[in-house]
Amino acid sequence: MKKLVFPIFLSVFLFGCNDEKTLEVNSMNGQEVEEVTTIMKNEDDIYSGRAILVEDQLLVAIQAKPWLDYKKTKIEKNLKKKLEEILPEYDITVSSDFKLYWEAQKLITEEDSEKVKKQLNKLKKLKKEET
Repeated sequence: MKKLVFPIFLSVFLFGCNDEKTLEVNSMNGQEVEEVTTIMKNEDDIYSGRAILVEDQLLVAIQAKPWLDYKKTKIEKNLKKKLEEILPEYDITVSSDFKLYWEAQKLITEEDSEKVKKQLNKLKKLKKEET
């Protein structure tokens, strides 16, 4: 029995160390999706991200790798800088807050652009709040 514990533990541990990134991008515009996806894929510090493009607004909600929690603000600034270089005409908001990440998931599936834009403005206000 003791001989089985180690291989089972090792397989569970290795399965948990999956390096696949989860990236979702919703766009009412369509063109910039590839550029945003490419930038997010090239970031080594994030493992999951969601981006919503509506008219002239871009919201990017990311999740940093667990051992990099102390660098979240630096990761946000670097990602925002890269996105602003490629998409200067957009009002860009980048956040590593889990609440925004969770709310962005709901907006990914939404089809009504007016509703998405309204919710996006609420999320931007939520990011500016400090609790």
